[in-house]
Amino acid sequence: MFDMIGDVVGYTTARYLLPALSFGKLRVQTLRSSEGGFNWFGFRRETDGSILVESNIAGWLGLFVWTAAFVVLFASIR
Repeated sequence: MFDMIGDVVGYTTARYLLPALSFGKLRVQTLRSSEGGFNWFGFRRETDGSILVESNIAGWLGLFVWTAAFVVLFASIR
């Protein structure tokens, strides 16, 4: 259950935020894609010069954004 929520929330967040914050330089792999060639950190350079982020890594990055937002929110309320 948590894995599904993490995939949906984290992946969707990263799918929208990474290209917007990097001005299109970073893109996220489609969910459940079988393409490979990613390095240890989950990145791969495309032929057009952009960087493709593996979907699992993108999910974790998205969850990190939400976790940081909640920490800032709770710290500011306190």
